[in-house]
Amino acid sequence: MSLGVAAAEDGEFSDCERRGSGWIDQDVNAWTSLGYVAVGLLLVAEVARSRLPRSIGVFAAFVVLEGFGSFLYHADATDLSQGLHDIPLAAMVAFIAGWHVGRLFGAAGRWAVVGLALGVLVGTILMASDTQGVNSVVAVGVGSVVVAEVVARIRKVTAVWTMPLLALMGIALVGWVLGTGASPLCEEDSWAQLHGLWHLLTALIALVWVDKAVAAAQPEHPPLMMRRGTDRTIGLLALVLVHVFHRSVDVRGRDHVPAARPVLIVANHGNGFVDPIVLAAALGTLPRFLAKAALWKVAVARPFLALAGVLPVYRSSDGDRTSDNRSVFEACELDLARGSMVAIFPEGTTGDRAGLDRVRSGAARIALGALPSAPDLVIVPIGLAFESRVETRSRTVVMIGEPIVVADHRGDADHDEADAKLDRTAVVALTEVIGDALEAVSPEFASVDEREILRAAARIERDDATVTGVAGFGDIEVVARRLAATSDEARASVIDRYRSYATRLALVGLDDRQVGRVPIPWTRLVLSAVAIFFAGPLLITVTLIYLPALVVVIVATALVQSTATKGTVRFLVGLVTGLVTLIVAGIVIDDGWMAFLTAVAVGIGGAFALLVWPPVIRQVAAIHGRLTARDRGSLMKAVRSDRAAVIDAVRNQLET
Repeated sequence: MSLGVAAAEDGEFSDCERRGSGWIDQDVNAWTSLGYVAVGLLLVAEVARSRLPRSIGVFAAFVVLEGFGSFLYHADATDLSQGLHDIPLAAMVAFIAGWHVGRLFGAAGRWAVVGLALGVLVGTILMASDTQGVNSVVAVGVGSVVVAEVVARIRKVTAVWTMPLLALMGIALVGWVLGTGASPLCEEDSWAQLHGLWHLLTALIALVWVDKAVAAAQPEHPPLMMRRGTDRTIGLLALVLVHVFHRSVDVRGRDHVPAARPVLIVANHGNGFVDPIVLAAALGTLPRFLAKAALWKVAVARPFLALAGVLPVYRSSDGDRTSDNRSVFEACELDLARGSMVAIFPEGTTGDRAGLDRVRSGAARIALGALPSAPDLVIVPIGLAFESRVETRSRTVVMIGEPIVVADHRGDADHDEADAKLDRTAVVALTEVIGDALEAVSPEFASVDEREILRAAARIERDDATVTGVAGFGDIEVVARRLAATSDEARASVIDRYRSYATRLALVGLDDRQVGRVPIPWTRLVLSAVAIFFAGPLLITVTLIYLPALVVVIVATALVQSTATKGTVRFLVGLVTGLVTLIVAGIVIDDGWMAFLTAVAVGIGGAFALLVWPPVIRQVAAIHGRLTARDRGSLMKAVRSDRAAVIDAVRNQLET
């Protein structure tokens, strides 16, 4: 969209970008116009899949026409290209105006199509007599939208132009004004043209408006396009981040998450902010998370919470009114009715615990309350376990349990659609079922110390039983939990043997991986050596670029006392310092588009360094350990004997 397009090229409202002599006069403004085409085609696809009303298909067609018209106008400003630009613009604004007026009378779609037809007719007539005439149609349309929205708010009808959308429109308008030839920021030959930003933002606004308009008229409509797109994007980002900060993520029971029905995820909460990121990565999308309302008191966090669609939970322990949770529960019920995925940590708080904390009743209340509108709802329990909350590049396992069919636990509740009264007995019973299911997939040990010792003993046994000599953390966790379920006497036997072995290891200055039979991966070492030989300068340069960020992460993590918080701090500080490193590197090393490409290259280089350095360091340590073990020849017999005793103790308990 481009207001004032009919002005002379050197007029007050002309576009800043210099018109060249090639086949495209204004490169940036022309190519950014295709943002409308992309949005229009997306809307067409959504209409074809019956996710949007058919009337939106008419709007989408004119969004596509506006994109091509704007492209042609900025490529070669003629009367024809201006008409192809301005008339679709008038039609789009008239459609929006018709929709807003029509919804006051319960006929938004029909009024919108009539408005579009009038916009095309009047715009064409005015265009034939006055090239500035279309701007009058735009002005009338905008005025109609404002009046209709005010009336809707007075009638307490769901608002469409909420503050985020208005803010986005405000930014776009500022970009349009500053993108004119009269703007002091105008640089005719720059690639950074604010009028191009206007194109992209208004295309985005058209997409968001459709989302909000349809949702306001049809609350039961499937999840919004922007919400679905944001969830998938954040889910993909979470997957990348998790694999950057973790060496492996073992997901077990992935097929327990149904694809075609509403799902309420319940998960244990032992690693702060890392837990939802790992969950999103394991599920491949971002569920609608619930989090304590106290997080919204941190002003910096609010935009990110809104972007992720997180819903606040009000707790009396934080000084909140728990009655405010009614609206939150209603939002969850609406999402579940649309077939979405909602996630909650029913323990209510995070911490490095040996086992599951008391499960609160919130998950059961949400599930039972959603039954009238989501009768096929299931609850899926997920247990998260971390090899280490302190080390970077540690391993994680995600265990997904069997789904719980909520309809089987509804009790004697009177589920009237207008006001579902939850049976307290059913809530308590379902809470117990959720607790048992979550306990079955979550770590459950007598103490944190015992958890670490049993995991270490299990790792020794599993490494010995694995062909490669390095067992997956998922297998280790399964064995450790089986040991935790044995008698006190049996656990004491394993713990005593491990402590004896650990003491001998400390005395000889080795760790278990240096004593075990882990084969040296010569192929990987050779490939790493080749990579270092040919890309050594690049690796060293990238490592030095990231060194300040690495130091900041190490210091920030060391300053945190709580083990459960260390992972969160390392994750957040690492993410922020990593992004800052990319931006600073791009600005310092290059200019213009090359600054962006340089930042991307630095990011790729960092990923390459992560692939090369850690395995090389681990293998060098393993070789050093073998040489040390050879030097400690007289002591190694007792060390290996104690190691065998640990393995025998673990296997004896597994066999009983």
